[in-house]
Amino acid sequence: MLNQKGTTILELMLVVVIIGILSMVSMTEYFKVHDRAYVGAAINDLQIFKTAISMHDAEWGIFPPNEANSMIALVNQLRNPDGLPYMDPPSGDNWRSFTYDPPAAGDLMGDYSLTVVCNDHSSTQITMHWNSAMEIIKLGD
Repeated sequence: MLNQKGTTILELMLVVVIIGILSMVSMTEYFKVHDRAYVGAAINDLQIFKTAISMHDAEWGIFPPNEANSMIALVNQLRNPDGLPYMDPPSGDNWRSFTYDPPAAGDLMGDYSLTVVCNDHSSTQITMHWNSAMEIIKLGD
């Protein structure tokens, strides 16, 4: 009788299948964490914008007008009386679109909203309102 040592093809295939399943599970978890990081960073950027808009309103008594409907245009309008910006533009690529909806003329409460669509896999849309209320919508994959 022969006493052969080694692995069979069945054992090798079983190891390959197990490695495939483990890598699939770990990659989906990685993408979930990656997506949450994009959304969290975008929310943080919106809160910085909200603070800068509040500072602008406190010093000038008005909110930025609707000509500032891009991130760069809004940052350029958010300046103190000395001409210094209240904030630096966000340096990351956390979103692919940015919208600032200013308050209506004569609105003393300043009912504005900031909306971004994140760069995550679900294209999450985040809208932050003047009163810190947030709407988070997953647009799809």
